[in-house]
Amino acid sequence: MISLQLYRVQGRYRSVNSSAPAGRRTSGGVCSPNMDQPEFQRGGGSGVPVFLGRALISLVSMLFLGFGLGMSVSHGTSFLWTLGLLATLALVLILLARWQVWPVAEPLGQLLGGTRPHSIEDLPLAWSALEQENVDLKERAAREDRLLPGIMARLEEGVILFGTGGNLEQFNPAAQRHLGLGAPLAKGMAVKDIFRDQEGPEAVQKAYRGTSCEWRMTRAGRTLRVRVIPFAPMGSVSGVLLTLDDVTSQEALETTRQKFISNVSHELKTPVTAIRIAAENLHEEDLPEPARATAESIMRSVDRLAMLLGDLSELSRIESGALHLAPVRVDLYAFLDTLVRDLGPRGVESGVELALKADAPPGPEILADPLRLHQVLENLVSNALKFSPSGGQVELSVRITGQGQIWEVRDQGPGIPEAEQGRIFERFYRVQAAKAKPGTGLGLAIVKHLCRLMGGEVSVESRPGEGALFRVILPLPQESADPPSR
Repeated sequence: MISLQLYRVQGRYRSVNSSAPAGRRTSGGVCSPNMDQPEFQRGGGSGVPVFLGRALISLVSMLFLGFGLGMSVSHGTSFLWTLGLLATLALVLILLARWQVWPVAEPLGQLLGGTRPHSIEDLPLAWSALEQENVDLKERAAREDRLLPGIMARLEEGVILFGTGGNLEQFNPAAQRHLGLGAPLAKGMAVKDIFRDQEGPEAVQKAYRGTSCEWRMTRAGRTLRVRVIPFAPMGSVSGVLLTLDDVTSQEALETTRQKFISNVSHELKTPVTAIRIAAENLHEEDLPEPARATAESIMRSVDRLAMLLGDLSELSRIESGALHLAPVRVDLYAFLDTLVRDLGPRGVESGVELALKADAPPGPEILADPLRLHQVLENLVSNALKFSPSGGQVELSVRITGQGQIWEVRDQGPGIPEAEQGRIFERFYRVQAAKAKPGTGLGLAIVKHLCRLMGGEVSVESRPGEGALFRVILPLPQESADPPSR
Protein backbone atom coordinates (compact mmCIF):
# COMPACT_ATOMS: atom_id res chain seq x y z
CA MET A 1 0.00 0.00 0.00
CA ILE A 2 2.82 2.38 0.82
CA SER A 3 4.56 1.60 -2.47
CA LEU A 4 1.39 2.36 -4.48
CA GLN A 5 0.85 5.70 -2.72
CA LEU A 6 4.43 6.77 -3.33
CA TYR A 7 4.29 5.95 -7.02
CA ARG A 8 1.12 7.99 -7.46
CA VAL A 9 2.78 10.96 -5.77
CA GLN A 10 5.78 10.45 -7.98
CA GLY A 11 3.55 10.55 -11.03
CA ARG A 12 1.95 13.83 -9.93
CA TYR A 13 5.35 15.32 -9.18
CA ARG A 14 6.73 14.40 -12.58
CA SER A 15 3.81 16.02 -14.29
CA VAL A 16 4.89 19.32 -12.65
CA ASN A 17 8.65 18.89 -12.79
CA SER A 18 9.60 18.70 -16.47
CA SER A 19 13.12 17.53 -15.69
CA ALA A 20 11.84 14.08 -14.68
CA PRO A 21 11.97 11.38 -17.39
CA ALA A 22 8.84 10.96 -19.44
CA GLY A 23 6.83 7.77 -19.31
CA ARG A 24 3.37 6.33 -19.68
CA ARG A 25 0.57 8.75 -18.84
CA THR A 26 -2.09 7.66 -16.32
CA SER A 27 -4.85 9.44 -14.47
CA GLY A 28 -2.36 10.48 -11.82
CA GLY A 29 0.07 12.13 -14.26
CA VAL A 30 3.20 10.95 -16.04
CA CYS A 31 4.32 7.64 -14.59
CA SER A 32 7.56 5.72 -14.87
CA PRO A 33 7.60 2.85 -17.38
CA ASN A 34 8.10 0.17 -14.66
CA MET A 35 5.00 1.10 -12.60
CA ASP A 36 3.07 -1.96 -13.69
CA GLN A 37 5.84 -4.43 -12.89
CA PRO A 38 5.51 -6.67 -9.83
CA GLU A 39 6.90 -5.22 -6.64
CA PHE A 40 9.73 -7.78 -6.38
CA GLN A 41 11.00 -6.69 -9.83
CA ARG A 42 11.44 -2.98 -9.06
CA GLY A 43 14.63 -3.53 -7.09
CA GLY A 44 16.39 -4.68 -10.27
CA GLY A 45 16.80 -8.10 -11.93
CA SER A 46 14.17 -10.58 -13.03
CA GLY A 47 11.49 -11.83 -10.62
CA VAL A 48 12.33 -15.63 -10.40
CA PRO A 49 16.03 -15.34 -9.46
CA VAL A 50 15.29 -12.70 -6.83
CA PHE A 51 12.51 -14.81 -5.34
CA LEU A 52 14.67 -17.98 -5.26
CA GLY A 53 17.58 -16.07 -3.71
CA ARG A 54 15.44 -14.69 -0.91
CA ALA A 55 13.79 -18.09 -0.35
CA LEU A 56 17.20 -19.79 -0.13
CA ILE A 57 18.44 -17.24 2.42
CA SER A 58 15.28 -17.72 4.51
CA LEU A 59 15.53 -21.54 4.28
CA VAL A 60 19.19 -21.59 5.35
CA SER A 61 18.41 -19.20 8.20
CA MET A 62 15.48 -21.36 9.42
CA LEU A 63 17.55 -24.59 9.19
CA PHE A 64 20.33 -22.94 11.18
CA LEU A 65 17.85 -21.74 13.82
CA GLY A 66 16.22 -25.19 14.02
CA PHE A 67 19.57 -26.96 14.23
CA GLY A 68 20.69 -24.52 16.92
CA LEU A 69 17.54 -25.02 18.99
CA GLY A 70 17.89 -28.82 18.67
CA MET A 71 21.51 -28.73 19.84
CA SER A 72 20.55 -26.50 22.77
CA VAL A 73 17.87 -28.97 23.91
CA SER A 74 20.14 -32.02 23.51
CA HIS A 75 23.39 -30.65 24.98
CA GLY A 76 22.24 -27.72 27.02
CA THR A 77 22.43 -24.00 26.47
CA SER A 78 25.77 -22.67 25.20
CA PHE A 79 26.83 -19.03 25.08
CA LEU A 80 28.24 -19.30 21.56
CA TRP A 81 25.14 -21.09 20.21
CA THR A 82 22.89 -18.49 21.82
CA LEU A 83 24.97 -15.65 20.32
CA GLY A 84 24.83 -17.29 16.87
CA LEU A 85 21.07 -17.76 17.07
CA LEU A 86 20.52 -14.14 18.04
CA ALA A 87 22.81 -12.94 15.21
CA THR A 88 20.96 -15.09 12.68
CA LEU A 89 17.59 -13.84 13.90
CA ALA A 90 18.81 -10.24 13.67
CA LEU A 91 20.12 -10.87 10.13
CA VAL A 92 16.75 -12.27 9.03
CA LEU A 93 14.88 -9.30 10.50
CA ILE A 94 17.26 -6.83 8.83
CA LEU A 95 16.86 -8.55 5.47
CA LEU A 96 13.09 -8.57 5.79
CA ALA A 97 13.11 -4.86 6.65
CA ARG A 98 15.36 -4.01 3.70
CA TRP A 99 13.23 -6.11 1.36
CA GLN A 100 10.26 -3.99 2.44
CA VAL A 101 12.15 -0.71 1.91
CA TRP A 102 13.78 -1.53 -1.44
CA PRO A 103 10.57 -1.24 -3.58
CA VAL A 104 10.03 2.38 -2.42
CA ALA A 105 13.62 3.48 -1.80
CA GLU A 106 14.50 4.28 -5.42
CA PRO A 107 11.37 6.34 -6.30
CA LEU A 108 11.65 8.17 -2.98
CA GLY A 109 15.29 8.90 -3.69
CA GLN A 110 14.35 10.38 -7.08
CA LEU A 111 11.64 12.55 -5.56
CA LEU A 112 13.81 13.72 -2.68
CA GLY A 113 16.81 14.62 -4.80
CA GLY A 114 18.98 11.62 -4.01
CA THR A 115 18.13 11.25 -0.29
CA ARG A 116 17.34 7.54 -0.31
CA PRO A 117 15.76 5.93 2.80
CA HIS A 118 17.62 2.92 4.10
CA SER A 119 15.16 1.52 6.64
CA ILE A 120 11.50 1.56 7.63
CA GLU A 121 12.29 4.17 10.28
CA ASP A 122 13.29 6.58 7.46
CA LEU A 123 9.93 6.30 5.69
CA PRO A 124 7.95 8.75 7.91
CA LEU A 125 10.67 11.38 7.44
CA ALA A 126 10.72 10.82 3.70
CA TRP A 127 6.95 11.00 3.56
CA SER A 128 6.95 14.30 5.47
CA ALA A 129 9.56 15.74 3.11
CA LEU A 130 7.48 14.61 0.15
CA GLU A 131 4.34 16.25 1.54
CA GLN A 132 6.24 19.50 2.17
CA GLU A 133 7.57 19.51 -1.37
CA ASN A 134 4.07 18.93 -2.68
CA VAL A 135 2.81 21.91 -0.67
CA ASP A 136 5.63 24.08 -2.03
CA LEU A 137 4.78 23.07 -5.58
CA LYS A 138 1.11 23.95 -5.07
CA GLU A 139 2.02 27.35 -3.63
CA ARG A 140 4.37 28.10 -6.51
CA ALA A 141 1.74 27.08 -9.07
CA ALA A 142 -0.82 29.27 -7.32
CA ARG A 143 1.57 32.25 -7.37
CA GLU A 144 2.18 31.78 -11.08
CA ASP A 145 -1.56 31.50 -11.73
CA ARG A 146 -2.08 34.82 -9.93
CA LEU A 147 0.92 36.49 -11.59
CA LEU A 148 0.02 35.80 -15.24
CA PRO A 149 -3.42 37.48 -15.22
CA GLY A 150 -1.88 40.49 -13.45
CA ILE A 151 0.79 40.87 -16.11
CA MET A 152 -1.72 40.45 -18.93
CA ALA A 153 -4.05 43.06 -17.42
CA ARG A 154 -1.28 45.68 -17.14
CA LEU A 155 0.16 45.26 -20.63
CA GLU A 156 -0.36 48.22 -22.96
CA GLU A 157 0.04 45.83 -25.87
CA GLY A 158 -3.04 43.86 -26.83
CA VAL A 159 -2.66 40.07 -26.69
CA ILE A 160 -5.00 37.55 -28.33
CA LEU A 161 -4.52 33.77 -28.33
CA PHE A 162 -6.34 31.42 -30.68
CA GLY A 163 -6.40 27.72 -29.84
CA THR A 164 -5.94 24.63 -31.96
CA GLY A 165 -9.46 24.79 -33.36
CA GLY A 166 -9.11 28.43 -34.46
CA ASN A 167 -11.30 29.86 -31.68
CA LEU A 168 -10.41 32.61 -29.23
CA GLU A 169 -9.01 31.24 -25.97
CA GLN A 170 -7.37 34.19 -24.19
CA PHE A 171 -7.24 37.98 -24.51
CA ASN A 172 -6.35 40.91 -22.27
CA PRO A 173 -8.15 44.23 -21.66
CA ALA A 174 -5.72 46.11 -23.92
CA ALA A 175 -6.83 44.01 -26.88
CA GLN A 176 -10.44 45.00 -26.25
CA ARG A 177 -9.45 48.68 -25.96
CA HIS A 178 -7.50 48.60 -29.23
CA LEU A 179 -10.26 46.83 -31.18
CA GLY A 180 -12.97 49.08 -29.72
CA LEU A 181 -16.13 48.36 -27.79
CA GLY A 182 -18.01 47.96 -31.06
CA ALA A 183 -16.28 44.57 -31.50
CA PRO A 184 -16.67 42.83 -28.13
CA LEU A 185 -14.35 39.88 -27.54
CA ALA A 186 -15.53 36.64 -26.01
CA LYS A 187 -13.97 33.24 -25.60
CA GLY A 188 -14.85 30.83 -28.36
CA MET A 189 -15.18 33.49 -31.08
CA ALA A 190 -13.89 32.62 -34.56
CA VAL A 191 -11.17 34.60 -36.33
CA LYS A 192 -13.56 35.95 -38.98
CA ASP A 193 -15.83 37.37 -36.26
CA ILE A 194 -12.96 39.45 -34.84
CA PHE A 195 -11.18 40.47 -38.07
CA ARG A 196 -13.81 41.08 -40.71
CA ASP A 197 -11.30 42.11 -43.37
CA GLN A 198 -9.76 39.44 -45.61
CA GLU A 199 -6.18 40.07 -44.53
CA GLY A 200 -6.72 39.05 -40.88
CA PRO A 201 -8.02 35.48 -41.38
CA GLU A 202 -5.43 34.84 -44.11
CA ALA A 203 -2.60 35.94 -41.80
CA VAL A 204 -3.89 33.69 -39.00
CA GLN A 205 -4.07 30.70 -41.36
CA LYS A 206 -0.45 31.34 -42.41
CA ALA A 207 0.56 31.36 -38.75
CA TYR A 208 -1.12 27.98 -38.21
CA ARG A 209 1.14 26.74 -40.99
CA GLY A 210 4.17 28.12 -39.16
CA THR A 211 4.70 31.51 -40.88
CA SER A 212 4.80 34.76 -38.90
CA CYS A 213 3.45 37.91 -40.52
CA GLU A 214 2.40 41.48 -39.80
CA TRP A 215 -0.13 43.94 -41.13
CA ARG A 216 -1.77 47.22 -40.20
CA MET A 217 -5.44 47.88 -39.70
CA THR A 218 -7.66 50.77 -38.66
CA ARG A 219 -10.15 50.42 -35.83
CA ALA A 220 -12.07 53.16 -34.04
CA GLY A 221 -10.01 55.86 -35.74
CA ARG A 222 -6.73 54.29 -34.58
CA THR A 223 -4.01 52.59 -36.60
CA LEU A 224 -3.01 49.20 -35.20
CA ARG A 225 0.03 47.14 -36.04
CA VAL A 226 -0.91 43.46 -35.74
CA ARG A 227 1.77 40.79 -35.42
CA VAL A 228 0.78 37.15 -35.90
CA ILE A 229 3.08 34.54 -34.36
CA PRO A 230 2.74 30.73 -34.35
CA PHE A 231 2.29 29.57 -30.75
CA ALA A 232 4.28 26.36 -30.24
CA PRO A 233 5.19 25.86 -26.55
CA MET A 234 5.60 22.08 -27.03
CA GLY A 235 7.39 22.20 -30.41
CA SER A 236 4.40 21.85 -32.75
CA VAL A 237 2.02 24.71 -33.53
CA SER A 238 -0.88 24.47 -31.10
CA GLY A 239 -2.27 27.98 -31.53
CA VAL A 240 -1.69 31.47 -32.85
CA LEU A 241 -0.62 34.47 -30.77
CA LEU A 242 -1.56 37.98 -31.92
CA THR A 243 -0.17 41.23 -30.54
CA LEU A 244 -1.77 44.62 -31.22
CA ASP A 245 0.15 47.91 -30.95
CA ASP A 246 -1.40 51.35 -31.29
CA VAL A 247 0.91 53.10 -33.78
CA THR A 248 -1.35 56.06 -34.54
CA SER A 249 1.11 58.62 -33.17
CA GLN A 250 4.06 57.00 -34.96
CA GLU A 251 2.10 57.01 -38.23
CA ALA A 252 1.30 60.69 -37.76
CA LEU A 253 4.95 61.52 -37.09
CA GLU A 254 6.07 59.53 -40.14
CA THR A 255 3.52 61.31 -42.33
CA THR A 256 4.69 64.67 -41.01
CA ARG A 257 8.32 63.76 -41.69
CA GLN A 258 7.58 62.66 -45.24
CA LYS A 259 5.61 65.82 -45.96
CA PHE A 260 8.35 67.98 -44.49
CA ILE A 261 11.07 66.33 -46.59
CA SER A 262 8.93 66.52 -49.72
CA ASN A 263 8.10 70.20 -49.22
CA VAL A 264 11.65 71.18 -48.30
CA SER A 265 13.21 69.37 -51.25
CA HIS A 266 10.66 70.93 -53.59
CA GLU A 267 11.06 74.46 -52.23
CA LEU A 268 14.87 74.33 -52.30
CA LYS A 269 15.08 73.34 -55.95
CA THR A 270 14.33 76.89 -57.17
CA PRO A 271 17.02 78.71 -55.15
CA VAL A 272 19.56 75.97 -55.90
CA THR A 273 18.87 76.34 -59.62
CA ALA A 274 19.27 80.13 -59.33
CA ILE A 275 22.59 79.73 -57.49
CA ARG A 276 23.88 77.39 -60.19
CA ILE A 277 22.93 79.77 -62.98
CA ALA A 278 24.67 82.63 -61.18
CA ALA A 279 27.78 80.49 -60.61
CA GLU A 280 27.88 79.47 -64.29
CA ASN A 281 27.59 83.09 -65.40
CA LEU A 282 30.32 84.06 -63.00
CA HIS A 283 32.52 81.23 -64.27
CA GLU A 284 32.19 82.45 -67.86
CA GLU A 285 33.55 85.87 -66.94
CA ASP A 286 37.22 86.74 -67.29
CA LEU A 287 38.16 86.21 -63.67
CA PRO A 288 41.49 85.84 -61.93
CA GLU A 289 42.42 82.26 -61.03
CA PRO A 290 41.40 82.43 -57.30
CA ALA A 291 37.94 83.76 -58.21
CA ARG A 292 37.53 81.14 -60.96
CA ALA A 293 38.42 78.36 -58.47
CA THR A 294 35.83 79.75 -56.08
CA ALA A 295 33.15 79.72 -58.78
CA GLU A 296 33.99 76.13 -59.67
CA SER A 297 33.74 75.15 -56.00
CA ILE A 298 30.30 76.78 -55.82
CA MET A 299 29.16 74.81 -58.87
CA ARG A 300 30.37 71.50 -57.41
CA SER A 301 28.58 72.20 -54.13
CA VAL A 302 25.41 73.17 -55.98
CA ASP A 303 25.57 69.96 -58.03
CA ARG A 304 25.90 67.89 -54.88
CA LEU A 305 23.00 69.75 -53.24
CA ALA A 306 20.83 69.25 -56.34
CA MET A 307 21.63 65.52 -56.31
CA LEU A 308 20.74 65.33 -52.61
CA LEU A 309 17.42 67.12 -53.16
CA GLY A 310 16.61 64.79 -56.05
CA ASP A 311 17.30 61.70 -53.96
CA LEU A 312 15.29 63.09 -51.03
CA SER A 313 12.34 63.81 -53.29
CA GLU A 314 12.52 60.35 -54.84
CA LEU A 315 12.77 58.59 -51.49
CA SER A 316 9.88 60.62 -50.11
CA ARG A 317 7.69 59.60 -53.06
CA ILE A 318 8.52 55.94 -52.58
CA GLU A 319 7.93 55.91 -48.81
CA SER A 320 4.71 57.87 -49.00
CA GLY A 321 3.24 55.53 -51.62
CA ALA A 322 3.00 58.28 -54.22
CA LEU A 323 5.25 56.31 -56.58
CA HIS A 324 3.42 53.65 -58.59
CA LEU A 325 5.04 51.04 -60.78
CA ALA A 326 4.14 50.45 -64.41
CA PRO A 327 5.30 46.88 -65.17
CA VAL A 328 5.39 45.83 -68.81
CA ARG A 329 6.91 42.90 -70.68
CA VAL A 330 10.50 43.77 -71.50
CA ASP A 331 12.98 41.93 -73.70
CA LEU A 332 15.82 41.08 -71.32
CA TYR A 333 18.71 41.43 -73.77
CA ALA A 334 17.41 44.72 -75.17
CA PHE A 335 17.14 46.05 -71.62
CA LEU A 336 20.71 44.94 -70.84
CA ASP A 337 22.00 46.56 -74.02
CA THR A 338 20.43 49.89 -73.04
CA LEU A 339 21.78 49.59 -69.51
CA VAL A 340 25.35 48.92 -70.68
CA ARG A 341 25.22 51.84 -73.15
CA ASP A 342 24.13 54.18 -70.35
CA LEU A 343 26.68 52.97 -67.80
CA GLY A 344 29.59 52.24 -70.13
CA PRO A 345 30.89 55.85 -70.26
CA ARG A 346 31.06 55.93 -66.45
CA GLY A 347 33.25 52.85 -66.46
CA VAL A 348 35.56 54.37 -69.09
CA GLU A 349 35.77 57.59 -67.08
CA SER A 350 36.75 55.74 -63.88
CA GLY A 351 39.08 53.29 -65.67
CA VAL A 352 37.03 50.25 -64.58
CA GLU A 353 35.83 47.50 -66.94
CA LEU A 354 32.12 46.71 -66.88
CA ALA A 355 31.50 43.01 -67.62
CA LEU A 356 28.06 41.57 -68.33
CA LYS A 357 26.90 37.98 -67.87
CA ALA A 358 23.43 36.67 -68.64
CA ASP A 359 22.06 33.19 -67.97
CA ALA A 360 18.62 33.03 -69.54
CA PRO A 361 16.85 31.10 -72.30
CA PRO A 362 16.79 32.60 -75.81
CA GLY A 363 14.37 35.48 -76.32
CA PRO A 364 13.52 35.91 -72.63
CA GLU A 365 10.98 38.44 -71.46
CA ILE A 366 10.59 39.81 -67.96
CA LEU A 367 7.68 41.68 -66.42
CA ALA A 368 9.11 44.82 -64.82
CA ASP A 369 8.97 48.58 -64.69
CA PRO A 370 12.01 49.28 -66.90
CA LEU A 371 12.55 52.78 -65.51
CA ARG A 372 12.65 51.65 -61.86
CA LEU A 373 14.65 48.48 -62.57
CA HIS A 374 17.13 50.62 -64.48
CA GLN A 375 17.29 52.97 -61.49
CA VAL A 376 18.05 50.11 -59.07
CA LEU A 377 20.82 48.63 -61.22
CA GLU A 378 22.24 52.06 -62.06
CA ASN A 379 22.63 52.89 -58.36
CA LEU A 380 24.34 49.56 -57.61
CA VAL A 381 26.66 49.68 -60.64
CA SER A 382 27.55 53.34 -59.98
CA ASN A 383 28.55 52.46 -56.41
CA ALA A 384 30.59 49.50 -57.66
CA LEU A 385 32.41 51.67 -60.24
CA LYS A 386 33.06 54.34 -57.64
CA PHE A 387 34.72 51.99 -55.16
CA SER A 388 36.59 49.68 -57.56
CA PRO A 389 40.25 50.56 -58.22
CA SER A 390 41.38 51.83 -61.60
CA GLY A 391 42.05 48.86 -63.88
CA GLY A 392 39.62 46.69 -61.93
CA GLN A 393 36.39 45.07 -63.05
CA VAL A 394 32.72 45.34 -62.11
CA GLU A 395 30.58 42.36 -63.05
CA LEU A 396 26.83 42.67 -63.68
CA SER A 397 25.07 39.32 -64.01
CA VAL A 398 21.49 38.15 -64.30
CA ARG A 399 19.97 34.67 -63.98
CA ILE A 400 16.39 33.60 -64.63
CA THR A 401 15.58 30.64 -62.39
CA GLY A 402 12.59 29.14 -60.68
CA GLN A 403 13.36 31.40 -57.71
CA GLY A 404 12.93 34.53 -59.84
CA GLN A 405 15.10 37.16 -61.50
CA ILE A 406 18.47 37.21 -59.74
CA TRP A 407 20.57 40.31 -60.46
CA GLU A 408 24.09 40.52 -59.01
CA VAL A 409 26.64 43.33 -59.03
CA ARG A 410 30.15 42.37 -57.91
CA ASP A 411 32.99 44.86 -57.44
CA GLN A 412 36.67 44.72 -56.45
CA GLY A 413 36.55 47.52 -53.91
CA PRO A 414 37.70 47.60 -50.28
CA GLY A 415 34.68 45.62 -49.08
CA ILE A 416 32.24 46.35 -46.27
CA PRO A 417 32.94 45.36 -42.64
CA GLU A 418 30.42 42.86 -41.26
CA ALA A 419 29.46 45.23 -38.43
CA GLU A 420 28.30 47.83 -40.97
CA GLN A 421 26.53 45.59 -43.47
CA GLY A 422 23.26 45.74 -41.55
CA ARG A 423 23.11 49.54 -41.78
CA ILE A 424 24.20 50.38 -45.32
CA PHE A 425 20.56 50.46 -46.52
CA GLU A 426 19.63 53.14 -43.96
CA ARG A 427 19.11 56.75 -45.00
CA PHE A 428 22.29 58.86 -45.00
CA TYR A 429 24.41 56.04 -43.59
CA ARG A 430 27.82 55.71 -45.21
CA VAL A 431 30.53 53.24 -44.31
CA GLN A 432 33.84 54.61 -43.13
CA ALA A 433 35.62 53.86 -46.40
CA ALA A 434 32.93 55.70 -48.41
CA LYS A 435 33.09 59.03 -46.61
CA ALA A 436 35.95 60.23 -48.83
CA LYS A 437 33.86 59.54 -51.96
CA PRO A 438 31.11 61.85 -53.24
CA GLY A 439 27.56 60.74 -52.55
CA THR A 440 24.40 61.44 -50.59
CA GLY A 441 24.03 58.22 -48.59
CA LEU A 442 20.52 57.73 -50.03
CA GLY A 443 21.23 55.55 -53.07
CA LEU A 444 21.05 52.18 -51.27
CA ALA A 445 18.00 53.29 -49.28
CA ILE A 446 16.25 54.02 -52.59
CA VAL A 447 17.34 50.61 -53.92
CA LYS A 448 15.90 48.85 -50.85
CA HIS A 449 12.53 50.62 -51.09
CA LEU A 450 12.23 50.11 -54.83
CA CYS A 451 12.99 46.38 -54.47
CA ARG A 452 10.29 46.04 -51.83
CA LEU A 453 7.88 47.96 -54.03
CA MET A 454 8.58 45.47 -56.84
CA GLY A 455 7.96 42.54 -54.47
CA GLY A 456 11.64 41.59 -54.18
CA GLU A 457 14.57 42.08 -51.86
CA VAL A 458 18.20 43.19 -51.89
CA SER A 459 21.11 41.80 -49.86
CA VAL A 460 24.87 42.18 -49.62
CA GLU A 461 27.78 39.79 -49.14
CA SER A 462 31.21 41.21 -48.45
CA ARG A 463 34.50 40.73 -46.68
CA PRO A 464 37.02 43.50 -46.05
CA GLY A 465 39.56 43.61 -48.87
CA GLU A 466 37.57 41.23 -51.10
CA GLY A 467 35.01 43.54 -52.66
CA ALA A 468 31.23 43.35 -52.29
CA LEU A 469 28.40 41.45 -53.95
CA PHE A 470 24.93 43.03 -54.06
CA ARG A 471 22.12 40.63 -54.97
CA VAL A 472 18.62 41.67 -56.05
CA ILE A 473 15.94 38.96 -56.28
CA LEU A 474 12.69 39.87 -58.05
CA PRO A 475 9.70 37.54 -58.46
CA LEU A 476 8.82 35.99 -61.78
CA PRO A 477 5.63 37.26 -63.44
CA GLN A 478 2.43 35.27 -63.20
CA GLU A 479 1.42 33.99 -66.61
CA SER A 480 -2.14 35.12 -66.13
CA ALA A 481 -1.32 38.50 -64.70
CA ASP A 482 -2.20 41.53 -66.82
CA PRO A 483 0.26 44.44 -66.56
CA PRO A 484 -1.40 47.22 -64.58
CA SER A 485 -1.57 50.65 -66.12
CA ARG A 486 0.19 53.65 -64.69
